[in-house]
Amino acid sequence: MNGPAFDQILRRLKEADVEFVLVGGLALGAWGVIRGTKDVDIVVAPDPENLKRIAELAVEAHGHVQKGEAFISTPFSIAAELASGERVAIETKMGLLDVVQGLDGVPPYAELRASAVDTEILGVKVAVCSIDALRQMKRTAGRPRDHVDLEDLDATCH
Repeated sequence: MNGPAFDQILRRLKEADVEFVLVGGLALGAWGVIRGTKDVDIVVAPDPENLKRIAELAVEAHGHVQKGEAFISTPFSIAAELASGERVAIETKMGLLDVVQGLDGVPPYAELRASAVDTEILGVKVAVCSIDALRQMKRTAGRPRDHVDLEDLDATCH
């Protein structure tokens, strides 16, 4: 594969009945700000069955999580890593799936889902975080890219 296939990642998440809310660069696109991104950022429902579905999907997509010098690549070990409540970056053959729970400023799944909107991204209907939640996450992260994203959101969604 030449590059990331974010549409395939989203489609597989939906087909596996994973409960998630899209955040990050692709969520910006849903709100009219188009920019490149290197991953699919999601916040997931933390129940064990949902985490198991994500882990199984990851393994089916030849995915792994790098933890120090080790590669975590079984459904059980990936699900356990997800259950920690911390950020988990899963490298797959389709691209990077970044489960961003546990980061400063990222609200829990239930809070994000309550205000999320269902919309089509790359041909797949998904829950996307609200513009207010997206702005708050960008403000909290505070990286140079986030400041630009906030300016672009303000210009697009005034």
